[in-house]
Amino acid sequence: MAKAPSRPKILIVGAGPCGLTAALELARRGYHPRIIDKAPGPTPLSKAVGINPRSLEILEPTGVTDRLMAQGIRMQGVQARYEGRLLAEIQISRLPHRFNFMLALPQSETETVMEDVLVSLGVRPEWNVELTDIRLAGGKVEAELRGAHGGTFDYVYGADGAHSRVREVLNLGFSGYTHKRLWSIADATIPDWPYPEATAMANLHGNGDMGFIIPIGPKRFRAVANTSDALSQLPGVESAQVSQSDTFHIPVRQADSYQTGGVFLGGDAAHVHSPIGARGMNLGIEDAFVFVRRLAEGTLDGYTSERHPVGRRWILLSERLLAGVQLSNPLLIPLRNLALSTLAHLTAVQQPMMARVAGLRE
Repeated sequence: MAKAPSRPKILIVGAGPCGLTAALELARRGYHPRIIDKAPGPTPLSKAVGINPRSLEILEPTGVTDRLMAQGIRMQGVQARYEGRLLAEIQISRLPHRFNFMLALPQSETETVMEDVLVSLGVRPEWNVELTDIRLAGGKVEAELRGAHGGTFDYVYGADGAHSRVREVLNLGFSGYTHKRLWSIADATIPDWPYPEATAMANLHGNGDMGFIIPIGPKRFRAVANTSDALSQLPGVESAQVSQSDTFHIPVRQADSYQTGGVFLGGDAAHVHSPIGARGMNLGIEDAFVFVRRLAEGTLDGYTSERHPVGRRWILLSERLLAGVQLSNPLLIPLRNLALSTLAHLTAVQQPMMARVAGLRE
């Protein structure tokens, strides 16, 4: 009897949503990857909150989706306000899809669910383990680790974030720039929130300042703003009790190639952009799914050609959206506000945009 071909050895660097998706997809298909992360555990605070319909589709065969939906809030709409005045409300529930909502759940909780399911499939993330070096040799990938033994792998999937060690060691270019404006993020309990709790809100101002708020639990919200105080740009937050906060700058960069030899990049290691549009984490989940699908098909040579254009299109769109919400030109603001008000009443125009945010079309 012929010996069954052995499964390739795969190392995943980074145990965020992208890396965990790759590990989950591999595990459910019968592979047994190693997944490492230099952090001690799932992230305590991050910008990612919204899980879109396409990501829910991707994660469903692993059993993750049902558990996420049991914990998250099904956001039905998004309000756009100007100086507190309602301009438009876009109804996500009008999407012609069985997941006709954005699922709001903090990334830390999403990662915990994904890790629990992964462990049940026989793969346990190795925390406090750091990649220090990679060498391509003889069609294999040699990886040196700190905190655990390294080894030789057939493939390495770099899902280790914007400051990717995988990308850095292999000198894969990361072209782009970083916005100078300081942004902030905060998690808060707001007992007296006066607006619909299953609806996200963007509040725009005439000076270009803006704030965005997303429900993440009963009376709990994630706020993001392009100023140093995430809650200062939002109406109805007088009773807010902040549990954690941080500031950041927005990088806009993309790897020149997502692969070299047996090494591949996904998620923030491959592309980073503004949080406007809620696509960042979801693009990484899609990257990981495509990597595993192509591995199973034997078509990994086409990974960059499939994923790089998708990342590039969303970077360009997110930059246009960012410019739109930060308008301070008094001649252009009325036109922007009119466009938003009109969009709310034109389903034929609204649905294609929502389908892009939902990951259902490019």
